[in-house]
Amino acid sequence: MSRRVLGGHAAVVLAAVIALGGCSADDPGAKGGVTVEHVYGTTVVPDNPERIVTLGLSDQDPLLALGVQPIAVYPWYGDYEYATWPWAQDELGDAQPVVLNDGVRNEAKPPREEIASLKPDLIISLYNGTTKEQYEQLSDIAPVVVPDKEYANFAITWQEATRVTGEALGREDEAVALVEQLEQSFADAAEQNPSFAQQEVVVAERFEPGETIVRGGNDVRAKFFEQLGFTVPNEIAGVQADEYGELPVPDEQMLELSKDLLVWNVGFAPEARATVEGLGLYSQMPVVQAGNVLWVEDEVISGAFTWGTVLSLQYALDELLPQITEVAA
Repeated sequence: MSRRVLGGHAAVVLAAVIALGGCSADDPGAKGGVTVEHVYGTTVVPDNPERIVTLGLSDQDPLLALGVQPIAVYPWYGDYEYATWPWAQDELGDAQPVVLNDGVRNEAKPPREEIASLKPDLIISLYNGTTKEQYEQLSDIAPVVVPDKEYANFAITWQEATRVTGEALGREDEAVALVEQLEQSFADAAEQNPSFAQQEVVVAERFEPGETIVRGGNDVRAKFFEQLGFTVPNEIAGVQADEYGELPVPDEQMLELSKDLLVWNVGFAPEARATVEGLGLYSQMPVVQAGNVLWVEDEVISGAFTWGTVLSLQYALDELLPQITEVAA
């Protein structure tokens, strides 16, 4: 799996409120439903949409969190029925959404004919890189909700994805409440572990031989630890995090990864641990010698950490916090 496929280019910061056209999201009022502004203009969402297709990597999660089941989803990764991971299966219930394109994701060419055949009344494409041409083509099928400009091209935060989904459904207050509840969970964990604020953490992954990808900047995995109080570097070995929060570090500079805590997210690549531990410089790292290394090897926990949604992050926090406190103590 490539880092670009797995890279959840989401940040965890609060978003600015998207303006509505003449009515609030919780009281649509105006004829035709809610008007949502976004990077390509505005979209009028019909009142109470029932046939919703999600195209973003994890767009189904905030929809499910708000009690609405999609009729079709576009898969990301993971071999789970209906492209729904364990943390969201209760919310999915008995629904059986179509997994588009036979479960094969194609960013460049969404399956328009298949989507049209489902007769959706709303298409949500938030955690995605939807181009203007794709937006216009999809809009011929049904109203399409995409992010505002600052959140376009895989840059939407889990907070904003949740809020905009709620806005489109006329449930923005409910969505904001879900965001606040999860943010409070992180705040409580940080308060209970004040030592986290004195530590610097590196979140690392392996995709290609010869380099480690460090998550920084606006990446959701980096923000996970920032919300717990940790400091996350945005520069390592002279390399700045790119727009997706990725910092490639060659193996010959692996010692630069040694901070107070080193987290390896490898649940999607079981062989990665043996590879990393076999690298010559690895055992020389002070953080390794001190035993301050956390391996996130469980597929589901790693997935929840990577998906970074209003549903998955609570699961990831519940599972990872005890491990973090043990290693970072």
